[in-house]
Amino acid sequence: MELRQLAAFVAVADELHFGRAAERLDVVQPAVSQLVRRLEQELGVVLFERSSHHVALTGAGAELLPAARQALAARDELARRAAALIRGDQGVLRVGTSEGIGQNLNLLLARFAERRPGASVRLRALHTPAKLDAVRAGELDVAFVRAPLELTGLRSLPLWSEPLCVALPEGHPLCAQPELRLIALASLPLILGPRHANPGIHEELLKLCHDAGLEPRLGPELHNLQEALATIASGTAWTLLTASNAPYDLPGIAVRPLAEPRASTSVALIWRATGASRLTQAFVELARHARDRGDLGRAAPDAAG
Repeated sequence: MELRQLAAFVAVADELHFGRAAERLDVVQPAVSQLVRRLEQELGVVLFERSSHHVALTGAGAELLPAARQALAARDELARRAAALIRGDQGVLRVGTSEGIGQNLNLLLARFAERRPGASVRLRALHTPAKLDAVRAGELDVAFVRAPLELTGLRSLPLWSEPLCVALPEGHPLCAQPELRLIALASLPLILGPRHANPGIHEELLKLCHDAGLEPRLGPELHNLQEALATIASGTAWTLLTASNAPYDLPGIAVRPLAEPRASTSVALIWRATGASRLTQAFVELARHARDRGDLGRAAPDAAG
């Protein structure tokens, strides 16, 4: 059974005339007659009563007509959805997220919803190496990551940078200073998140310390930010955080900006270098436009990886 057979059946049923049905379908009349006959043979029923002056649906034809209309409507809906996917109007965008990007992420998702109301977004939080692997494998379409990274097989769009700050025990004498130099923190051990969660940012933070003349005493790696903040509040350590992740109102912890002018980290959007969907491309261009307008914090320079 072919869809064109169903289209001929519906056209003749609507027109009750093979000639007018042929004009509607833009084919010759014998083709319509042949399509209807083939459909009757395959179904094993007679759909129309025919005479030289009269065409009418049989009882079987009237029973089967709604199903034929539904099949053609399903074809049209399939074509519509496929066209929407090609245009990037519909589908699911799978996004890998990072801590501390909530405000900018919300802005981008809100604008994406306005421009692509037929699309949906699925967020997934993963460590950075897992996000890179998921994008390469096609399990994520885009991901927000903190640079620097190894981006083989991927493209990247730097979006914004933000300053780093120090979280230290509230009662520490250094809290009296409005901003801190890293070298002043040599007396306390530095705690960082696990290196495997983001090797690039881990090395970047250590390099920042070394460039400032500080060889930090590293405390134990902690599994999450809550554990790190609890350790700091106990008076035994300090850490580096992005300004968006800093616990400004948490008891037992003080937050101070850094005096080092290069004490910042950047956030980039990554996607596959080949085979990106129209929906992915639309999100990338939306993010680029927001970046270029200065809507995403401190803008970062353009680059591709």
